[in-house]
Amino acid sequence: MSYPKVVALDTDWTLFWGWLNANQLGKGFNPAFPAEENLEPENGSEWVLRDRTNHGVRIGMYEDIPNIIYDILSHGAKLAIVSRNSSKAACDKALWWFKATDPRDNQKKSIIDMVDFDEVYNADKTTHFMRIQQWTGFDFSDMILFDDEATNNLVRIQLGVTFQVSRNQTGLTWANYQDGLNQWRHVQAIRSPYLGQSLGSYPCPMFLGYSGMDEQTVKLLIQGKNRTDLTESARWGYAMYIADDINIAKFFANWIKADAFGQNTNTYVCEIWARDARKFIAMNKIWFPENGAMMTDNKHKSAFEVAWSQENRDARAASWGVSTPYILFSRHHWMQGMPVPWGQRWNEMAVYTQVQNALLLTIPLSDQDVKRKAAMGGKLSPFEKQIRSWNITVPQETLNDSTAHGEWNIFR
Repeated sequence: MSYPKVVALDTDWTLFWGWLNANQLGKGFNPAFPAEENLEPENGSEWVLRDRTNHGVRIGMYEDIPNIIYDILSHGAKLAIVSRNSSKAACDKALWWFKATDPRDNQKKSIIDMVDFDEVYNADKTTHFMRIQQWTGFDFSDMILFDDEATNNLVRIQLGVTFQVSRNQTGLTWANYQDGLNQWRHVQAIRSPYLGQSLGSYPCPMFLGYSGMDEQTVKLLIQGKNRTDLTESARWGYAMYIADDINIAKFFANWIKADAFGQNTNTYVCEIWARDARKFIAMNKIWFPENGAMMTDNKHKSAFEVAWSQENRDARAASWGVSTPYILFSRHHWMQGMPVPWGQRWNEMAVYTQVQNALLLTIPLSDQDVKRKAAMGGKLSPFEKQIRSWNITVPQETLNDSTAHGEWNIFR
């Protein structure tokens, strides 16, 4: 079974419970120096450490961590510690005390001695992974991060690293670990290598729709990379948004100037293709109801709220039987100036970073091409007519939303 090349673990509330802060160590009687030397096992325990000068300062390794580290190393993967903790020496000392069995010689060792990349410093975690990528040459798609902070899902959004969050300070459990590996494997299953911009380079391409986007994003996509912008409105999270009508894509190619990039920005209408129709059909897809409680407001909410909205949406999709990675479909309310009748909703498809990297081909169109295609109708079969052929899951809540908007037969 396939396995990532780099497996990265966060520290506080992922690998161990509690916050480890060197500034809180050694504040009691007769402290040792430096501060991390005040960490000691609690009553000889291999699982819990305390401050020798203040026994109320404690951290403890989560119970599944030794088995998880054993499994990581038994698959030949590189083990990374990726943390924003500013007390690197204290984290290293804690991982010196905490132990796991090394499958390569069946000896119990300090975890720190089995770590390949010790990336502990207070910076955006995209920085940590870019450093690891520079050292290893591995693609970001061959890496995974286990973390308890949803804000660190930027490594997935901007780089394409698989990201698995743990909740409610439960730490990294064996089940959560397996969920992350399954997510990574599902991404690998849909991967179709980028072979350039010619459709003829792909044995089974499939046209999906149209998207309006800024020039900088287009430049990334035509290199086989993914969009990285975080400023454009993104109601279903940071994604590529695709319409089944070229006129809607043209509307948004203009709309995003005022929304994010400025009126002098060059924008394009692009054709979006799947590099391999078979993999597109096989992958997970879900049609969400247009429910504001499930959406993201990246213009007005904090980074914390935006990040957790994505993780909570993934959890909602999972409750409907659709796991990450997936493609999201939805109806979208009418907007002033749109090329659709007043009050009428229309369709959108949201494709997230990992699927962009793995499967999509973006072909920018000239203004002449857009005019010509629009004059010919500019529409493909509406997304709702592809429910069966594209294998899109439609929850009952989505059917209820359709009925509430008077769209009686849209999914029939």
